[in-house]
Amino acid sequence: MNLQSLVATSLALSVAVERVIEILKQSVGATPLFAWLFAPSTNPQMESWRCTAIHLLSALIGGAIAKFSGIDILSSLGASAGAHPVLSYGVMGLLSAGGSAFWNHALDLIKAVKIDKEDTARARVAADYHLSDPKVVNL
Repeated sequence: MNLQSLVATSLALSVAVERVIEILKQSVGATPLFAWLFAPSTNPQMESWRCTAIHLLSALIGGAIAKFSGIDILSSLGASAGAHPVLSYGVMGLLSAGGSAFWNHALDLIKAVKIDKEDTARARVAADYHLSDPKVVNL
């Protein structure tokens, strides 16, 4: 699994987790047992616990979706197939629960890889045409 496949899989899983959380908000959010989880609190400490609980719930849901979908990230990254399936599902669950910070970082990584490939291509073209400055090459 290359970087783009990993990001695309994580994105799809993250969207699925968000939808499940929204469904839970609508279906059980009004019940007294779960009202604290889906309604923001004015108490800063309670709000911190609420956010932590939602992230943990998102990670569990993401791991469950990864398990039922058969997404084994560790085997696709080179680990022996099926050696650590629970860890693999947990990693995908955590990635899917990461939220916008994860996506900003993932997009930064993809952009850095793209820039690196462009710089390498410019250097090759400059070397092929015996140019002194590879920055004059427009790709």
